Amino acid sequence: MRTKLNMENIPTVLVVGGGDGMGGITTIAKTLGTKLDTNGSSDGNRYQMVVVCGSNKDAVNELSDVTWGNNINVRVNGFVNNMDEWMRASDAIVTKAGPGTIAEASICGLPCMLSSFLPGQEEGNVPYVEESGFGSYSGNPELISQRVSSWLESPKIMEEMQSAALKAARPTATIDIAKDLAQILFDDSKI
Repeated sequence: MRTKLNMENIPTVLVVGGGDGMGGITTIAKTLGTKLDTNGSSDGNRYQMVVVCGSNKDAVNELSDVTWGNNINVRVNGFVNNMDEWMRASDAIVTKAGPGTIAEASICGLPCMLSSFLPGQEEGNVPYVEESGFGSYSGNPELISQRVSSWLESPKIMEEMQSAALKAARPTATIDIAKDLAQILFDDSKI
């Protein structure tokens, strides 16, 4: 998948801000990019960060103008129609706690760093991800960058979190719901 997307085959984090590219995506991306570049200077590795800004053109422009360090390859995208491919090409994701993104990420075995949530609607997703063992939550860009970089530096941590994500995944959920609804309709028609 990385070859198809013209990416390097190195530890990769995907940073997304939803379709509208919100949630402090520029600050998170800059802080994380700096941290990964610094880590690369000390550990001799290169890292990669893909940022999907959605329809937020200001974020695309701002991040495209950043001079990134030598130890990090950065790709900045606007809205994409192939998020599944970007997820499969990544090793971890930084995202808001949207249920669709978390579901897709778990199916792909992606550790999730949750950076924000909508109170009420998305709030319950934070403990689900944390208690399932495939992610963490922080709204602080420094803590986000420290945590994600520590994951990428540790194959053991990555393997454990990827396994936990796959265990939490429910790839047939949509079909299961449709079957349940059909069964309810079928049962009601007998009355």
